Amino acid sequence: MKKIIILAAIGLFSTNAVAMSRHDSQSLTCSAVHEKMAQDGAVVLRHPSHAHPDMMMYDRYVTNSVACIGQGAMGTVSVPTQDDPNCKVKACVFATGKGPNKNH
Repeated sequence: MKKIIILAAIGLFSTNAVAMSRHDSQSLTCSAVHEKMAQDGAVVLRHPSHAHPDMMMYDRYVTNSVACIGQGAMGTVSVPTQDDPNCKVKACVFATGKGPNKNH
């Protein structure tokens, strides 16, 4: 029974990932990013890595901690937008015992 529940949850999360809207964060203002997140509950944003600006990142950002079940806890991170290089958004982050492990 546990296997069925786990497989159903994985299917639900993978289906949501496919249906999520995708955007280039630098083509939007910070408020537009927040509006899109509020409309959809979660979005995938494409943006340059903070650590390696020549590498593009595709990450999922959420408005609700329920979206992080089985994927860590909800934490605050930043993405570059048209008007703010450090627009604060929420994402599922994995704890390593040394704080959130979300290196962008």
